[in-house]
Amino acid sequence: MSPQQDLMITILALALCAAIAVLGFKRNFAEHNELKPRMVPWMVISLGAIATGFMLIVHLVNLMGLETGRF
Repeated sequence: MSPQQDLMITILALALCAAIAVLGFKRNFAEHNELKPRMVPWMVISLGAIATGFMLIVHLVNLMGLETGRF
């Protein structure tokens, strides 16, 4: 895979993680008037998307040439 393709896939995955995180926060904090509990743990989903986004940011920095690991 070329570096341009890897960069594009990383940016698209980062945008997808951001969209999932925003959707999860909106669904979690939406008004809930039913007696039944929510079956989907939206906060866990949004926090997982944020954690994945942070890993993608580190990968993006590595693609730019900055070494983030030990030397």
